[in-house]
Amino acid sequence: MESTTCSNTIGTADGVSAWSMSDADLATALLDNATQLNQLQGRQLELIREADARNLGVTAGAANTAQWVAGRLRVPTAEAGAMVKLASHLDAELPATARALARGEISLPHARVISRVVQLLPSHIATPELRSEVEATLLKGAVTFDPATLRQVGNRLLETVAPDLADQVLELKLKQEEASAERDRFLRMSFDESSGTWRVTARLPKMVGERLKLVLDPLAAPQPGPDGRDTRLPEQRNVDALDEACRRLLAERLVPSHGGNPTQLVVTVTQTGGRTLHTGIELSRKLVDQLMCEADRTYLVKPEDQPGRVTLLTDTQQRLFQGKLRRLLELRDGGCAFPGCDRPPGWCHAHHVTPWSKGGPTTRDNGVLLCGYHHRLIHQGAWQVRIALDGLPEFLPPDWIDPQQRPLRNHRLTPAA
Repeated sequence: MESTTCSNTIGTADGVSAWSMSDADLATALLDNATQLNQLQGRQLELIREADARNLGVTAGAANTAQWVAGRLRVPTAEAGAMVKLASHLDAELPATARALARGEISLPHARVISRVVQLLPSHIATPELRSEVEATLLKGAVTFDPATLRQVGNRLLETVAPDLADQVLELKLKQEEASAERDRFLRMSFDESSGTWRVTARLPKMVGERLKLVLDPLAAPQPGPDGRDTRLPEQRNVDALDEACRRLLAERLVPSHGGNPTQLVVTVTQTGGRTLHTGIELSRKLVDQLMCEADRTYLVKPEDQPGRVTLLTDTQQRLFQGKLRRLLELRDGGCAFPGCDRPPGWCHAHHVTPWSKGGPTTRDNGVLLCGYHHRLIHQGAWQVRIALDGLPEFLPPDWIDPQQRPLRNHRLTPAA
């Protein structure tokens, strides 16, 4: 590396306080200071490279030069290691960059960008001539661009200096990325008993992530409330969209069967008040009531005196809004009936106005279509839904929204002629 001697003069107005300078002198001093800082950093890399060549760190008892530099300069070991590597690369392969830094023409971050771009050139095309051409092009750009922009230029540089190789290099890069993504893909789910939530972490290949995004985006679109706003955060809408997508997969029986039966969510409710999933996770009564709006119900009797005998009882009453009855709700409500919501019928659950568990029948006048978001909202208890005298659903807001709790309707719903 070319040796450079730096003077002790700091700027063109050495010893002059910044507040006393004219505007022109202040601007000039700032540029002079930046140039000299670049020169000092170039000199520092030269000293580090020489110390590394002499193995000075190991002689002094350090494990390597990086550890020795970290101790001498009181910087993190990772930062010292990056300095050692950059000094070595500038000395061995990038002499023009080293000279530009020593003269103060470029900054240390510019030099790091140039070094990284050259190192990322595929080995089978990185001839000395190509490396020199790439270095020269980046040095010209460093005079104009900041390091972040220069990095972007470097990412597309082959299209300029070697267009015939650009497609080949891009294809190789994409193949390596995709192979790495396929090898490193994972999805983990663990239930956190302390918070009662599932923790999900994943690394998805690009096509898996793209498909997931295509599925979730329309389901996660904002759903306006009575005031025209959706108060959920985007992350919360994504969770609700994932829930809706899974619900539809199970409802349409698009998931392979399990043990000869359709794959389904199973909730066990006992006479003593227990409510558990098949995994043993406990549920609240409110959540079970919401699930039961569209759930099949099976009665099992297990006599206390004959623990090995279990009797299956059939429910002769219609439990679900299916067939013609579901169609009647769709024709009447036209989608989610909550005020301001425009979700279509296919996105909606059929909700019992008076819960089935409390004797509510499965009839048109006891049913209303609700999207997943507003179905959960109704089951939270603040909002109430009822069927008005004209046979159309209307909603009563909580008193903190309207102290008089005047009923609201979706704009689609008008009284029958």
